Amino acid sequence: MATMVSLVSEQTVPNILAIWHFQPEKLLFVSTAKMERGQKVRDILATVNRRQKKPYKIGENAQSIIVLEDSLFQCLRKLEEWIQGKEDEDFIVNLTGGTKLMSIAVFECFKNYESKMIYIPINKNEYISPFPIRTPKPPTPFEGRLTVEEYMCAYGLDVVNVDKVERCKKSALERKDISRWIVDHYKDIQDVLAFLGNELREAREKKLDKFQFKKEYVGRHVLEEEFLLKMGFHRDNRGYAKNLSKDEISYLTGGWLEEYCFNAVYGLCGKLADDVAVNIQIRNPQGRDNEFDVMFTSRNALYFIECKSMEQKHLGERKSEGFDSFLYKIGALQKEFGLRVESYLVTNSSVIVHAQTGEINKALCERAEQFKTQIVGPDDVIRFPDILKSRLEKA
Repeated sequence: MATMVSLVSEQTVPNILAIWHFQPEKLLFVSTAKMERGQKVRDILATVNRRQKKPYKIGENAQSIIVLEDSLFQCLRKLEEWIQGKEDEDFIVNLTGGTKLMSIAVFECFKNYESKMIYIPINKNEYISPFPIRTPKPPTPFEGRLTVEEYMCAYGLDVVNVDKVERCKKSALERKDISRWIVDHYKDIQDVLAFLGNELREAREKKLDKFQFKKEYVGRHVLEEEFLLKMGFHRDNRGYAKNLSKDEISYLTGGWLEEYCFNAVYGLCGKLADDVAVNIQIRNPQGRDNEFDVMFTSRNALYFIECKSMEQKHLGERKSEGFDSFLYKIGALQKEFGLRVESYLVTNSSVIVHAQTGEINKALCERAEQFKTQIVGPDDVIRFPDILKSRLEKA
């Protein structure tokens, strides 16, 4: 009967991957008072148990011991007390996580019991067996890949709109072709998009379930009418009319760009991406909510995509204000999401582009780099699927 020994730290994913891989009968968590306050063991078990036929439960087939992270002596003593009467069991010891002193204590305790020792390198989906030292084995890959919802669970975050996320995913897939068409012809139809954005802004802000649209509009390009007809508008004298749903209002006021980015990721699922969600709302343990346009996982790393379209609400007196707020939001959330968090800021708005040079605002680029965010500006939106694929191939 194998027991897996796991050192608990802020980073929960390595322990989750190891448990999924080895499927031990029992678990022992070596934790600290700080990790217990953060409920890290709870988050690990909640995520692991999403895939377990027989769940792990503290007090039954899982156990925690609390140690002083800066006391080698106390940590070793606690482990020796725990192991009494269990000396004949098999142990798989995950040396990843915890503090250095905790790792030393765990190694010292279990080295004499023919334990299998493993270590998971940072940002790797594999483990190494460091012993025996002179005959190391090649790394063993993990097959487990976290979904977006599992990644949230691993860090104590709840997806509060699961049903809506599924509906949005379905709608995004159904509108894949029209979203791509909008991007391909954006320069020719940007006037009508801006017009719709202005006319529908109040309806979007009020979250109206329905809105009877009827406005005069004379476009400058034949593709503007083609777009309106594609979206189900009908001619009404010199304008167009349509009874719009909440979903259609959202789509016409910027949602098309979110769905375009979602489909760029979805096309890579099963290859370079593992799971993707659009319009996902998450809640942290303090009850604070945040909404993300697109969120996806790739090789057990988490990515965000924030979309800013020209026809969305004005970004404020300082034109880059909306972009700054997203970058600072990312910075604040990176601590909650663990080490492997990267993001994209995709926009067709020219406010971030220098009028003379055509380059993206330097200060904004510097802040984006600070928060591991790649900016995809107006000229590159059409290339986003290729940009994304290239970056993930290099990850």
